Amino acid sequence: MSKSENMYKKGIDTRNKVMSASKKLFYHHGYNSTTINMIKEEAEVSLSTIPYYFNKKDDIIKEIYNTFMLDIYSFLDGQNLKDTDSYLKHFYASKIYYYIILNDHNNKRFYYEVSMAQSNYELLSPFVGGLHLNYIRDFNITVSDSELNLIRMADAGARREILYQYYNNDLTISIDEFINYVTSIVGTLMGIDKSVSQKYGELSTQYVNTLDYSHIKFLI
Repeated sequence: MSKSENMYKKGIDTRNKVMSASKKLFYHHGYNSTTINMIKEEAEVSLSTIPYYFNKKDDIIKEIYNTFMLDIYSFLDGQNLKDTDSYLKHFYASKIYYYIILNDHNNKRFYYEVSMAQSNYELLSPFVGGLHLNYIRDFNITVSDSELNLIRMADAGARREILYQYYNNDLTISIDEFINYVTSIVGTLMGIDKSVSQKYGELSTQYVNTLDYSHIKFLI
């Protein structure tokens, strides 16, 4: 192995150590209580090392969210999903996404704290942007760029408020009702018929409950 290859490998290993330490701390202590200094100590790296890979704590969060969503989509890509449009596929992905998060107390706490502090749309951009363009393609939707941006903002705000009420037990709805509603917000605002969203909500629950996705992790 050449010197440059060895340095590259060491860099990847260090970055992975920072990510692993971050996930462990976020899981056990939450988003609000975890500091960069705690991550440094857990990863056994210098404080100056972390900004080399991540400028701030929220950059680590963004990578966690996007890796998690990509892992879910990669898993679904390995299933037999012929003739499945992007909206139904995202219902599948959302069921896995939220089942993993909301059925684990520590995952749920972390997700809630991040959602109250950050925009999930910003954290999952540009993934979400591509997803919404796929909706437009699959359902022949006409929408301007400015209107699409407003739809995304409305979605982000609604999700945050619904999650706040759900997390604090102010909403008496099931986990599937929660997931189906937040997943359908953008589709509804784009003009996709409500009956389609209802059908996809039911289909996704039935289908995802037949899958073993236990290898997919949000934090640890």
